[in-house]
Amino acid sequence: MAASGGVCAESRPLKRSRLGPPDVYPQEQRQKEDELTATNVKQGFSNSPFFGDEYGTARTSNINPSRFGTYFSAIIAEKQKLNTFQDTGKRKQQINTKDNFWPVIARSRNAIQAWFQDLAGNKSLTLLAKRVPVFNKKEEVFSFLCENSVPVIRATWFIKMTSAYYAAISEAKKQRRQNNDPPQEWTQAISKILREQLHKVSEYYHILSSTGSAGFSSPPRDVELALKLWNYTCRLARYLYEEGMMDRQDYLTCIVEILEKIKIHDEGLLKLVMPLVLQYLDEFVQNQVLSRRLAYFCARKLAILCNESSDSNQSQSHSPHLANSSTGASSSQPPPPQPPPTSSMNPVAAVFSEYNSCAQHRSLVLSLSCALQTITLCCPSALVWNNVGEGKPGTVMGSPLDILPCAPSSLPIAGNNSLQNHQLYFHQLADGVVGEVNKHVHD
Repeated sequence: MAASGGVCAESRPLKRSRLGPPDVYPQEQRQKEDELTATNVKQGFSNSPFFGDEYGTARTSNINPSRFGTYFSAIIAEKQKLNTFQDTGKRKQQINTKDNFWPVIARSRNAIQAWFQDLAGNKSLTLLAKRVPVFNKKEEVFSFLCENSVPVIRATWFIKMTSAYYAAISEAKKQRRQNNDPPQEWTQAISKILREQLHKVSEYYHILSSTGSAGFSSPPRDVELALKLWNYTCRLARYLYEEGMMDRQDYLTCIVEILEKIKIHDEGLLKLVMPLVLQYLDEFVQNQVLSRRLAYFCARKLAILCNESSDSNQSQSHSPHLANSSTGASSSQPPPPQPPPTSSMNPVAAVFSEYNSCAQHRSLVLSLSCALQTITLCCPSALVWNNVGEGKPGTVMGSPLDILPCAPSSLPIAGNNSLQNHQLYFHQLADGVVGEVNKHVHD
């Protein structure tokens, strides 16, 4: 069947277009031309332009070069103004430091305690933001947060509010000194707290070692609070680290310095700090200097453990507090049974086999080995021998492999006999990396 107009039915559009034929002004509903007002009925519709100068000529206008230059300069200035990003810092909402914040004083301790309990609960942060307590020292913030067991997410919100208060105070005083760096300031505060709590725990451990007290006696109240604050600060610091609210370089350096200041024979503190080191091991390997210092410490400690165990007749001296330590939870579990060392076994392998079957040293040896093996695979340049800075204090000379009694691939790996394939693969990788390191050294 033929369609009208010479167009077949298949090619004809199903719906007509809204616009009319070309070159014809399209009609719209409720247009002004259709309004039957008194003026339109008598005079007809008149299309008056919105602006008087929409069309026409400027020949009759009295525009001299001076006026033209003034208009043109105004246009250029307006264009530059629109194309320039405005400084939002001057127009941002000002923080009312008097109404929304209140200082912590002795008389308001009860009210502040109730506020922190609400912060640890489920009360809306919008309501809590109406009155936020402010401490004079940043170190006191972590004590209150730990005492009330505030979740790390809500604790981070409180730290951000405190930073906003200090920033508002600095702007109000219009200080011309160096701009405040909140991540660096909070990193310094956290580092100070970690050092103080570790010092308290260290004193208690040294007293136990000197008096020979029983290891199963409960520690004093202040030591328990120090351990609780240490664990809470480490968890909060990890969250702040991931949120970008801490100076990563300074914090990692602080961890290495804490580890280096621990006496090499103080295994109780090592078992307390090594879990913190392993949390940031993937960050350490991105810094060659810190990886080198960490590898030196691990190699030195493993070498001392091997030397102490060379004489099998001497009994190992154990710290009485390790069995009860809160960070040594993994050591409380019985280790997997290990085969007794045979006469054909490598002496170093026999020593590590004994430590791997010891519930007291197993976690420490595995932690040190894990750190050293990770550095070997991910940051092998930290193991290259060098003598840069010879004679200067604080410089690390030589190579950590010079101290290590065996190859990194021979160190124990956490797991049971089902990980033999994994161990073999790691041995191949580690031996290849060490070979490349030695090649660069000789070249």
